[in-house]
Amino acid sequence: MATIQDIAKMAGVSVATVSHVVNQTRYVSPRTVKKVEDVINSMDELPKFIVKKQKAARSNGSKNVFIYVTNASNFFQSQLVKILASEVSKIEGAKVVTIYTDDVHEALKNNQMVNTDHCIGQILLVNDDIKKSLKPHPSMNGIPIILVSENHLNITGSDTNSISQIVSDTYNGCYHAVNHFVNNGHEKIALLNNGDQTLAKNNSILRAYKEALETKGIEMNESYISRGLMNEDSIREYLHALFFGFDPPSAMFITSESALISTLKFMSSNNLNCPDDLSIVCLNEASWFELFSPPITSVKQNVEVIAKKVLEVICMEEDKGSSPPLKENLMAVIPTNLSIRSSTAGIARGPFGEKASGVDVLELSVKEKNEIKERNLTAVISFHYMGAAWMELHEQGIKNVFLELGISLLAITNAHFDADMQSKQLLGLLALEPDIIIAMPVENKKTSAAFKKIAKSNSKLVLITNVPDGLTPEDYVSCVSVNEWSHGRVAGSGLGNNMRKYNKKNIGMLVFDADFYATNQRDSAVKQLLLEEFPDLTIKAEIGFKDENDIYQKTIELLEKHTDIEGLYISWDGPAMKATEALMSIGRSDMIIGTADLDYPLALKMARGEYIKSVSSQRPYEQGQAIALVAANALLNKTVPKFIGVEPLAVSNENLIKNWKTIFKENAPEEMVDLIKNNRYL
Repeated sequence: MATIQDIAKMAGVSVATVSHVVNQTRYVSPRTVKKVEDVINSMDELPKFIVKKQKAARSNGSKNVFIYVTNASNFFQSQLVKILASEVSKIEGAKVVTIYTDDVHEALKNNQMVNTDHCIGQILLVNDDIKKSLKPHPSMNGIPIILVSENHLNITGSDTNSISQIVSDTYNGCYHAVNHFVNNGHEKIALLNNGDQTLAKNNSILRAYKEALETKGIEMNESYISRGLMNEDSIREYLHALFFGFDPPSAMFITSESALISTLKFMSSNNLNCPDDLSIVCLNEASWFELFSPPITSVKQNVEVIAKKVLEVICMEEDKGSSPPLKENLMAVIPTNLSIRSSTAGIARGPFGEKASGVDVLELSVKEKNEIKERNLTAVISFHYMGAAWMELHEQGIKNVFLELGISLLAITNAHFDADMQSKQLLGLLALEPDIIIAMPVENKKTSAAFKKIAKSNSKLVLITNVPDGLTPEDYVSCVSVNEWSHGRVAGSGLGNNMRKYNKKNIGMLVFDADFYATNQRDSAVKQLLLEEFPDLTIKAEIGFKDENDIYQKTIELLEKHTDIEGLYISWDGPAMKATEALMSIGRSDMIIGTADLDYPLALKMARGEYIKSVSSQRPYEQGQAIALVAANALLNKTVPKFIGVEPLAVSNENLIKNWKTIFKENAPEEMVDLIKNNRYL
């Protein structure tokens, strides 16, 4: 081990000069200081008197944490610097020294001697592989180096035993984001990067994007991937090529707040809406995301947790007992959270995979309306069953549009959920030779023959919600429904949020056990959402029912077998009401029910605070209007999308009165209003 005399000899100065440099007890010229420091830096092992001096200074003086920032524009790095500075400031005598650098190796070297007396930790914020050695210099003996990144990095040639790595799990966050898109029916998914992230081959974002698509069997489109767009103009050019090109995406993962802002500006100036035209997820979480309309879905990096881990490594935060202190030289991966909000929406698809179109494509001009009025056209309706508000509002929406267009409604039938009865009724309606036949199939197989006869006739067939077996898109004008995917997700979200609100964990699902495409899609969407967005909840059991009358007994049997179930999902409001009767009979007033569609009896339950806390409601009047407009367009020989989806509404105790009027086109009954007032604070 070298002595002070050895250092003095190698530097060509006196022993006293070396002492003054180390102890800072007298002015020494910068040139001489550098000669002494260069000799000390060149040593593999420091003299004991220098090590002792450093330890004393670190224990008695100020405490500096050096943060080396390699990308000042990177949101993750800038947020982490802010949080670390705030946390370190709470510790007496401690402060953060932030160094912005393009070359972390050179910055480390330049700060080794100047800062060792008071340096207690060095944090390297990097996103690219470390290809030069990061072996600590002896002058930094005992001072931890913590490498923090959004990516899993290779540290080539470095002494990894002396370097702690804390990595945000951006890979899994991005993977889940892309998977979320795919699960919502999106296959055309773009990746917008504005230069904050280098999309190298090993980059977590790019790998997650590719592998999530590959896992789902979706072929990646290279034209959807932007690689390092640096300004708003280049982003605008990229977006213009995407949206006005041959095959525009329906979803986009964006890597930074600035790129998100540029995208939203572009969409606004080009009459594109989120999420109708583009679903969006952004990496990182800005404070305004929740306040924007629509609120932005994000992959949130847990920078607060990362900062805590960093401070634990450098021994600056006391262990409060919530978790054991970490050891030095660790490798920690901090999970990210996918915060799902309204900037992402599902793509409802018809039975042949077609994307749902909105009702705006059905608008008629004054000239077209007058043309229809002059033709004295006729129509009939076949409902699967009647008596509920859902059918009544469909009927009213259809009638009002037909009245305006001069289309005569010859007959309306009620099949009472009997497939054989509906088949006979359809043949009777066909005998009237109407221009339009509107029908809601009771069941797909048993009614197939009757619908095939209609398809071969001169009448134009418009379907509600479902397509019978054996029919192709050429056999009918269009199928009109609620956006069933959104319908299910709204219902599932309402159930999940209320389970959390009331500290409940276990869910049972009672789903329609029939080949009914729309309801099957809704039930699948509920299940997927609960699994994806509510991992703290558990689906304990799932059973099917074929008839509403089965629900009473099936509910009792389910809860006898799984006594710990605290919440139920039931496919629609009718069977949900049957389930409430069963729950009352066995004294389970603690249960929460999530379901779809709104009718008066269910609304009263909600107003009383009994069982039903929220529902996803269709807008049947608007769906009826859409059905009538589909028929009118077809009579004009206009091309109509094969699947029309109307977006649902989320209804809860808080907005029941307002949404009742929106859905039912009338003020809420006094009884309901009084119940809401009396139970407002329950």
